[in-house]
Amino acid sequence: MSFIPYEDVPLYLALDGQDGEYIFAESASLSVNQSMSPVRQLDDNILQICAYGDGSSMSYSSTTFSPNTPRTVVLGPSGGPPRPLATSIYRIAQGTKITFPNNKVLYFTDEIFPDGHNFIVKLEAKDGSVTLTEEEAQNGYFVPEYQYVTSSAIVGSLSVNFYINEGNLPNFFNITGLALDDTFPPINDQKVTGFLGDFAFHNAYLTNFQFGISPNSLFQASASFDLYGNLTKDESLTANYYSSELYAQQSIPHGQTSQVLGASSIGMEHVTSLSYSISVSRNPAYEAPTCSTINDNVGLFPKRVSRGPTTITMSLEAEGINPDLLAEGFNGQKTQVSVDVKDLNYENFEDNSAGLLQTFSCNGVVSDQALSVSSQGYLNGSVTLTQNIQ
Repeated sequence: MSFIPYEDVPLYLALDGQDGEYIFAESASLSVNQSMSPVRQLDDNILQICAYGDGSSMSYSSTTFSPNTPRTVVLGPSGGPPRPLATSIYRIAQGTKITFPNNKVLYFTDEIFPDGHNFIVKLEAKDGSVTLTEEEAQNGYFVPEYQYVTSSAIVGSLSVNFYINEGNLPNFFNITGLALDDTFPPINDQKVTGFLGDFAFHNAYLTNFQFGISPNSLFQASASFDLYGNLTKDESLTANYYSSELYAQQSIPHGQTSQVLGASSIGMEHVTSLSYSISVSRNPAYEAPTCSTINDNVGLFPKRVSRGPTTITMSLEAEGINPDLLAEGFNGQKTQVSVDVKDLNYENFEDNSAGLLQTFSCNGVVSDQALSVSSQGYLNGSVTLTQNIQ
C-alpha cells in the first residue's frame, strides 16, 4: 500500500485556452456527486405464479418443488393473463430468494435481466420440498436490483485554501471584472481548467473567493468552484510538476504593508482586520435529450453555464464606528472602501518585492455594524459593507 504525499499533489488552474499557474495551496479537495433515484413500479417485487409448465393451460394446480430441481412457471395473476417481470428491475441474481406465506421459500434458478418479455422463469427449492397453494403462489416476495435514473445533473466541486500571489490574482479569481480596469468584457465568465494531482478537470466555474487580512502576518485565501463534465487521469501531469517553468517563486501579500482606504468615511480608524469575499451563483443550462441523443449523455452536462447574482462583502474591525450611519434613511449609508494588497516590498531582494499586487474594492452600503468591549480589552467596532452586482 502506498500513499501520495501532499508535496507530490500539485494544483494547477488556467482560464480556458490560456496559460495557467500552480496554486500555492495548503489544502485542496475535489468531489463529484449525482443524485440517483430507483425506478419503481407498484408491486414490482411481488411474484405471482398463475400456472406451471409452458403456459399451455392457465388452470392452477398445486405442484411440488423438489430440492435442486428447477421447474418452469408462468408469471401472472391466478387464472391469467400472464404478466412479465417489471422492467423497473435491472437484474435478478441467480439464487435470489422468494419468500411465500407460511415460511415457504423458492429460488430463481437463472440470472435474469428483465426486458418486458419474461413471462416464464425457472424456480427451485433448496432445503426441502415445497408445495404452494393457489393463494400462496400469488404472494411471493423477493428483492431484486432496481434500475436507477438520475434526478439531477452530475456536479462536482473544487475547494482550495491557498496563498494568493502575483501570478494568480489577476485571472481566474477575478469573477467581477472589478480587479482589472483594462479588461473587456469587464465580467469574466470563462471556464477554468486544471488538475489536482493526476486528475484533470475541464469545466470549472468560480463560485466563491475570500480572504482576510490582519497586521504583521501572511494571509490565506479560499476559493470554491463548481465542476461539470468528466475527470480524466494523466500520470504525466505530476511527473512534469517540478520541471515546469511555472513552478517558480511568486510574491505573496502581507498584512504589514497592505492598506485599507476609505474606512474613515464610516467612522473607522486604525483598522485591525479585514475580510473580503465575492460569491456568485452559477446557472447551468441543459439541453433536453431526444430519442437520437438519449444515449450520448445529453442532458447530464450543461451546454452553457452563465453567471447569476454576484455579491461582494467586506467586513472591517477597528476602534469605532460612525454613529450617524442611519442618517441616509431607508436607502442606507453608501460608501466605498478599498484594500491595496501588497507584499513586503523588500529592496534589492527578489522575493516579495513586487509592491502593490492588487486592489479590491467594495462600493456598496453598510449592512451591519456592532460595538463590543470585554474585560482587559478595548472598545471594538465592526462594520460590514455589501455590494450587489447584476
